[in-house]
Amino acid sequence: MMTKRLALLFAITVLAVLLVPALAFANFGPHGSYVGDTDACAGCHRAHTSVSPITWADQAGNDHSALLVSTATTMYEFCYACHDATSQGADTNVQSGIYEGDLYGTTGGILNGGGFESLDGSATTSTHIYTGASWGAYGGGYTGMGSTGADGQYTDPSDPLDAATGESVQIAMDCGTCHDPHGSSNYRALKAYANGNYVGGYVPSADPENPTPDPFVWSNEAGYPAGGFALHTEYPGYVPNYTAPLYARGYDANASTGPVNTAKGMSGWCVGCHSTYMINNDGTPWSGATQELLKSDGTTYTAMAWTYDAADGAGLQLRHKHPINVPLSNYNGPDKTSMIVTSQVLPLAHQFEGDGTVVSESADWVECLTCHRAHGTAAQMTGYALDGSLVVDLDGVSRNNFPASPSALLRRDNRGVCEVCHNK
Repeated sequence: MMTKRLALLFAITVLAVLLVPALAFANFGPHGSYVGDTDACAGCHRAHTSVSPITWADQAGNDHSALLVSTATTMYEFCYACHDATSQGADTNVQSGIYEGDLYGTTGGILNGGGFESLDGSATTSTHIYTGASWGAYGGGYTGMGSTGADGQYTDPSDPLDAATGESVQIAMDCGTCHDPHGSSNYRALKAYANGNYVGGYVPSADPENPTPDPFVWSNEAGYPAGGFALHTEYPGYVPNYTAPLYARGYDANASTGPVNTAKGMSGWCVGCHSTYMINNDGTPWSGATQELLKSDGTTYTAMAWTYDAADGAGLQLRHKHPINVPLSNYNGPDKTSMIVTSQVLPLAHQFEGDGTVVSESADWVECLTCHRAHGTAAQMTGYALDGSLVVDLDGVSRNNFPASPSALLRRDNRGVCEVCHNK
């Protein structure tokens, strides 16, 4: 929770933001769609009188002052000036995971991303780190094993920094790790680069001041532009919905006419850090189709899999994974007719409509946020869902330990997300 001292320190920021005109910016609020005479810059920055020590890093890794108002020392503290549980700034209270407005979602409803500190009145059981602490993305890099070199391979197994941790290189995680406060071509101001990987942005065009949007993450919210958010453009018809997960499938170039691209969408953005979750076992980007694998008896089967270390003590192994960015129609199990998943039960990625409505159909995609929340969850885990060491092989050895927080950002208690689809 924010202290009264922090609240006082941030008061000037809140006041400045409240003075920003209520225009329909591309990524909404004061973020994005800057035009020549915007005063939104002054809501967060001072050119000559900033006292905040917060910095930003350029592409060469050099730090520079962010010139922020207030005396916040961390990025999340600065963002909490508007997005916390007590200020009078933004209606999106990410601290408690609640929408406090009445225009762009259900008043008091749970935010699509959940909350960092509590959710629906309960303390969170897992969150993405947001305080600036270092963290390694599980399933990150090429093998999930520590630091990676220029070729994507992990560098030196004898180096403690390259140990088989099942994680990517360490990332300093705060709000700015995932979001660009100045907006982007993606839904919810998601950054164009995640952990150095391109996940949507802008490509050169005939007008160098207005490059062509190349988003990875589309939305089905009303007024969302089919080609993604352009620079220096206001979208007065855009109506975000912070409590209804209106995610769209991934597309190339233009969501209304471009071909579907299974490497994009919300999951395509997440694998900017969790890279092994959507990659073929030959190291090529996943096409969306499962691959043929060989059984010990010489027969073959199809699965989504990749050789990586999951920090479970088993080292580099072929890991089988639930497919993501795949349509429900891909599933052909014996219980297919009893599957009960709908957009009201778990969020799916739908065909782009751009009018704020979605129609559930077999072509809808299962993707990362179908099962997980991006910010935090209060789901409870017990039994096997809490302690993977309870599951042992015939020799009594546990080989299915999991390194993540027990609730793993899942939307439902005790891996209840599985039951929602498979109805066992």
